[in-house]
Amino acid sequence: MPPRATFTRLGRGATLGRPGDAAQQRRVLDATLALLAQSAPVEPVQLAESME
Repeated sequence: MPPRATFTRLGRGATLGRPGDAAQQRRVLDATLALLAQSAPVEPVQLAESME
């Protein structure tokens, strides 16, 4: 298990979100970076973001 990880239902090539959807990309990035504030290891985080 990696020390910190986020998982989404986003497709390959869109790991931060839908192309052109800055709000979704920001949510994914913020959630991922927030893990750095926690002591490692932490449980992986499953985000509800998807391409739909």
